[in-house]
Amino acid sequence: MRRQVLAALSLAAVSFLASTSHAGELTLFDGKIAPTIVYDDTKAAPLGKAADLLAHDLTALTGKTPVVARKAAGQGPVVIFGLAKSPTIAALLKANHLDAARLTGQWETYGRAQVTLADGRPALLIFGSDARGTIWGVMDLSREMGVSPWEWWADVKIRQVDHIAVDGDLRYSKTPSVKYRGIFLNDEEFGLYPWASKTNDPQLHDVGPKTYARVYELMWRLKANTFWPAMRGIEKSFNQVPGNAEMAQSYGLVRASSHAEMISRTNIREWDVETMGPYNIFENRKGVMDYWREAVRRWGKNDNMYTVGMRGIEDRPMQGANTPQDQARALEKVFAEQRKMLGEELKKPMDQVPQVFTPYKEVLPAYDSGLKVPDDVTLNWPDDNYGYIRRLSNAKERVRSGGSGVYYHISYWGYPMSYLWLANNHPALMWEEMNKAYQYDARRLWIVNVGDIKPGEYLSQLFLDMAFDNDAYPDVASVKAHLTRWASENFGAADAAKIADILWRQYDLAFARNPEFMGWTTTKPVTPVKQTEFNMASFGDENARRRAAYDDLAAQSEALMQSLPADRKDAFYELVKFPVDMATAVNQRQLDLDRSIAYAFQHRASADAYGASVHDAQAKIEAGGRAFNETVAGGKWAGMMGMSPHGLPFYKAPAAPAWAGGEETGCAAFAEGGAFYDAQNAIPGESEFMRKLPHLLRYAAPELPAFHPELGGTRYVDLFVKDKATTAQWTATPDQPWIKVSEAAGTLSASSVLERRLTVSIDWASAPKGAARGVVNIRCGDAPLPIPVTVVLAPTLATPDASFIEADRLVSMYAAHADQVGQGWSVLEGLGHTGAVLRSDIHMRSVDAKDVAAIAAAPKASWRFSTVTTDDPATLRVVALPILPVTSENRMRVAVQVDDEPLQVLDFTAPEFSARWLERVQTNAAIETVQNLRLKPGSHVVTIHALDPGFALDRLELAFVGAARPYGPVPETRVRRSDEIAAASSGVQKVIH
Repeated sequence: MRRQVLAALSLAAVSFLASTSHAGELTLFDGKIAPTIVYDDTKAAPLGKAADLLAHDLTALTGKTPVVARKAAGQGPVVIFGLAKSPTIAALLKANHLDAARLTGQWETYGRAQVTLADGRPALLIFGSDARGTIWGVMDLSREMGVSPWEWWADVKIRQVDHIAVDGDLRYSKTPSVKYRGIFLNDEEFGLYPWASKTNDPQLHDVGPKTYARVYELMWRLKANTFWPAMRGIEKSFNQVPGNAEMAQSYGLVRASSHAEMISRTNIREWDVETMGPYNIFENRKGVMDYWREAVRRWGKNDNMYTVGMRGIEDRPMQGANTPQDQARALEKVFAEQRKMLGEELKKPMDQVPQVFTPYKEVLPAYDSGLKVPDDVTLNWPDDNYGYIRRLSNAKERVRSGGSGVYYHISYWGYPMSYLWLANNHPALMWEEMNKAYQYDARRLWIVNVGDIKPGEYLSQLFLDMAFDNDAYPDVASVKAHLTRWASENFGAADAAKIADILWRQYDLAFARNPEFMGWTTTKPVTPVKQTEFNMASFGDENARRRAAYDDLAAQSEALMQSLPADRKDAFYELVKFPVDMATAVNQRQLDLDRSIAYAFQHRASADAYGASVHDAQAKIEAGGRAFNETVAGGKWAGMMGMSPHGLPFYKAPAAPAWAGGEETGCAAFAEGGAFYDAQNAIPGESEFMRKLPHLLRYAAPELPAFHPELGGTRYVDLFVKDKATTAQWTATPDQPWIKVSEAAGTLSASSVLERRLTVSIDWASAPKGAARGVVNIRCGDAPLPIPVTVVLAPTLATPDASFIEADRLVSMYAAHADQVGQGWSVLEGLGHTGAVLRSDIHMRSVDAKDVAAIAAAPKASWRFSTVTTDDPATLRVVALPILPVTSENRMRVAVQVDDEPLQVLDFTAPEFSARWLERVQTNAAIETVQNLRLKPGSHVVTIHALDPGFALDRLELAFVGAARPYGPVPETRVRRSDEIAAASSGVQKVIH
């Protein structure tokens, strides 16, 4: 056991105003007697439930069962809580000369202080402005004593202590940043429903009060107050299961409903077309209105937020309105009738009835057609299902009394791609979008679609923590710090930094390509798995680099798993190891499938081994699912981790090839940047993937790509046998002392190694100045390979004023490394594909693209570069994040100028569901180009002017005709400083990529 002495509320999720007195340390547990828990409430719930939950936590912490009472009794210290305005609490405050006036009229706030009871015993008093504010005080106390919010939902076991002390200073909590904060349970047929119906509540065989009680308990611990219940309705809806609505009310939570479920209904199960007629306001107005009215009569006494408007059953468009204009006029009539009905049933003015309207999917065009939403209704802006908010309120909308909010996804089922299995949305993107929303006054409602809760635990908490105290998260660095604190809270300070690093790198890899998108499939329509687009021949082999990065994460995760104490292994598996292992296995499966196919065309004997690796990866995925459902926490989560959501092709075992091999024998080599072959020699019936990457079909390469002293770096050469019968000794001998090869000799054979990757580098200290050539002479068996591998050392290309140079017919410039950054741009570290983005001020005014003077005055940044290619045209690729226009008054544009050429305006605005948007949400990259640039060798400058707020620039890539095309960022061709070159020459190489 351990001694627990706590500095009051040190977690960032617990935010306080300044202390106003100093009472010192209060001992709540001295190893003998657990504190008595006293709650003061005129109702049995919800404060009674809070007392029971605190008792549960204290029992686990102390090994003693505390007394829970309405009055202080027994011995020892007391924890007492209630509303500040209640007679008992008010008397205690007065007797101890404490003032609760600052809580008057506040939303969900509380004060806390050490007091002395009438019998002389010390007590910790928590007094709230309202019931939920009081509960947050109780939950913060549990956090402070060492109880993780995930103690039940992720099995972070409560550890027993022999002493508990807290700070007794008087202090007050801050008012939550967002008024209504909560979660949406969605697509529950994949995990939550099977688990609830078969494991958690088999007697009910449904998602009922027992399951929801656990959900509400988690919401309390995360200080969320609003929920959208599960809507898929496998057997029954939320409303049809007795006790569901009553359980929500007993926890004091606000019940709302999704964008498709109006007036507290769940249409997918509650509306029966056969008996009730069409769900169509035009054809069946009375039936629809009676349906909504009945819901208000049954549950209107509860704490509700009503979704107004109308969409079709099961997240489909409204019936009977064929155009956005028709829909807008129909919705205005629906609003009027719904509000009239709500007023009649609730006997309240409408500005006292929380209502929300969500312009989701096809509803936004209707809104843009002039739809008039009542002023007191909250506008709830959705993201595009992939983490990019479709729109925020413009100046006129921001003065509406109903305010605005955001509906955000970390899980999604639908077009074009679903992600239901692993939660891999990047925390930095979530911060960028939600912080922007907060800055645009979206502070009335934040809802996050958490799917089945697991495995989206961390992202759910980050979202809700930002909603509760947005000021605590001013930048991406604060989000990284949050992840580290979260790891520390759940697994201890010793391993927190390692765990946070593993997870952050996993999010980075998933930002390049979500693991669930690695099959290059679509959901609607369902399409088969294809090869990926990671370039295997150039840029150091994107395929291999990604594969190695995931393998490294999995290895580190496994090592940590082995080192953790037994009481943290289940939690670590659920929160860290399972998602890392599954993402690693998915990438192994898809990337090795690519290698198997490509290497078969190269006649590598290893092609079959990579095919076998595909099956091995699928076996890992299936084993991971079994472990989660059968082994972890003793089978507690059986059914939760469905391994094949909706039976989509991506989640099934792929048809991995098996290669028998041809008649060729002996060794061969493939050099990085292998030569392209004549398209007329293509093999009939080859895949589209092979047409895109024809260089994989030919391993005849005249030389390695050039080395540049300004860039450093390495190149690779693959040696391989073409049949499994060959055993061959090989040697690699440079003909120059300044050429270095990672290995000098070895053996290839079926029993040990079918292929070997050699790394070629340059010893810059001994390399000649200027142009030079050398050869790595490779022999495999008795004869030299038919194609020699040649190395070229290029002369210095950088001019004095150039920060970037051309290499391999490419210039790669990362946005954050601009030579000049004017006012109006900010660097957001940790966001994007290159480690940081350059973002224009989110509050800047959009610039008229026809006003040359206005463009010249707009925020600008510039990059200096030099080129050597002559005659051939070049294309400038401007790569941004696919962030959508901030409001209806903006677009997403920049003006680009290369040297003294005319300005070109690039518009990145891509309507949702357009072909451009479809590609962008899968790659997290929006690309526009300036084509047919004719650049003379020498120095150049490219300048970008921001024309709209919130534009996030990731990188610039200048490519001459014939340059290789990567999937992700081209390694940056940024000139190294002289000290970096010296370090590389001494063997301490630092390459800026």
